[in-house]
Amino acid sequence: LQTDTDVVVLTTGVLVLITMLPMIPQSGKQYLHDFFGIFGRLSAWCLQNPGDVAEIYLVHLHASVYALFHRLYGMYPCNFVSFLRSHYSMKENLETFEEVVKPMMEHVRIHPELVTGSKDHELDPRR
Repeated sequence: LQTDTDVVVLTTGVLVLITMLPMIPQSGKQYLHDFFGIFGRLSAWCLQNPGDVAEIYLVHLHASVYALFHRLYGMYPCNFVSFLRSHYSMKENLETFEEVVKPMMEHVRIHPELVTGSKDHELDPRR
């Protein structure tokens, strides 16, 4: 997911990741920044379409990235919002934020952990 360029493989891989994350919340936390990086990479793909991928494949990729957004926001809201803030504050990522990520954010409510939790608390094994 970090380097592949085949959109069918990417879409399938994201769907598998979305399915597996709730089953491995503690062991997956060591790869959290990798998961966030995958989200950032594929969000940019949805906008830039490198390699002239057929529109139907892009629709499926966008749907899977949207599902990944929901999974990461639901499981690790403080860490994910921190990633979004740092990644999309960079000038080169601003267009991706405006066109792809911001519309996703407009369809979710504020997560209670953003008020009562912290990045460290999210990763606590007792949680």
